[in-house]
Amino acid sequence: MPTPALTPRRRGRPQKFGRPARLVAMTLPEDVVAWLESIQTDLGRAVVMLYDAAAHRQTAPQTAGLTGAEIVEVGEGRGLILVNPAVVRGLTGVATIPFSGGRAFLALEPAWTIADLELAVVDCLDGGVQDKQRRVALTSFRAQLREWRSDPSVRLKARSIIVVERGRARPRSRGQVG
Repeated sequence: MPTPALTPRRRGRPQKFGRPARLVAMTLPEDVVAWLESIQTDLGRAVVMLYDAAAHRQTAPQTAGLTGAEIVEVGEGRGLILVNPAVVRGLTGVATIPFSGGRAFLALEPAWTIADLELAVVDCLDGGVQDKQRRVALTSFRAQLREWRSDPSVRLKARSIIVVERGRARPRSRGQVG
């Protein structure tokens, strides 16, 4: 039986992009394919990421309409917390991994737990968040975290992810070999 926090699973394959989609075959120049693969190895996801980024620029402010967070099921009864990155931006120990539609998955510092995340939200609220929409969203997010933490049917487990950050190559000094 699905937990109250997870959306019940439908039969068949889960939606790839979290919304209805259809198969489209297209022919693209090799250089365009290489460029899309540099963004995301899955070409469909690369196109959707580009669309979401372009569409997001034309939408309302990032915090508009967000109150709390949701758990998105990723398979086998497991889910990830999906948030608006503008709401959690600047929280100590919290990073986000961009998803689609201006949303992101949470990534915590190594060895952090859901209690550490909740405390970071409390500390931010106690620090006097000036933006009213963000304060409302953070308060709702804290309530959601508390609900998940106290729900006996929900187990919150921290897992590690690997984030690869690429920077600009540093210029070699003149005497450097290799």
